Amino acid sequence: MLILKPKFSFDVNVEAEITPELATKSEEEIKSFRVWYGKLEKSLDELFEVSREGNEKKLILDGDFSKVKWIGMGMDDGEIIVKGSIGANCGAFMKGGKILIEGNADDWLGAEMKGGEIIVKGDARNLIGCAYYGNATGMQDGRITIDGDAGNYIGEKMSGGVIEIKGSAGDFVGTEMKGGEIVIHGNCGFVGEDMKSGVIKIGGSFDLLPTFKKAEDGWTGDVLVNGEGKIVKI
Repeated sequence: MLILKPKFSFDVNVEAEITPELATKSEEEIKSFRVWYGKLEKSLDELFEVSREGNEKKLILDGDFSKVKWIGMGMDDGEIIVKGSIGANCGAFMKGGKILIEGNADDWLGAEMKGGEIIVKGDARNLIGCAYYGNATGMQDGRITIDGDAGNYIGEKMSGGVIEIKGSAGDFVGTEMKGGEIVIHGNCGFVGEDMKSGVIKIGGSFDLLPTFKKAEDGWTGDVLVNGEGKIVKI
């Protein structure tokens, strides 16, 4: 198990493509791992206190990581526990393993995720499980659970997996959705624009586009793209 603590409050973003695999490396490899502090390349131990306990594939991020981006990028196994908030792109391209965030999460959480599980005990911002700009497909598999609220563009272009928001969300939920399931227990704005397939379940109020038609168990559409997606009130 590898434990990282920031040595000081970061004035600019840190780009650190750290996965649980790092916990299995030698002490020298860990401390010399390269990250970016703004435009400056740094070694990991210049920014973080580093300690370890055994060789388990597990990271403990202890402190304020809200300006640290790309944590868990592409990880395929192991576990990350964030004892605070996390920066943008956490769990992007993730294939397996588990990330637990005890605070809040920034934009692009689980972007283009292919497997594994992400749990956020606080709130999350925009573009959860989405495709990066210019790419065709967002989240393909796995599960993302937000215990609090979320922002806009949840699950844009997703084709599989589950996103569950236990609070409320913003606008443009499931835009260009191709499959998978989005569950929002609270309220949200517009849902399902250009939706082709998949299911969106909503517990509270929401805004429905006129391009959805009433069905026995909810609404189907988006008819503008010959979509067969389902929106269900729970």
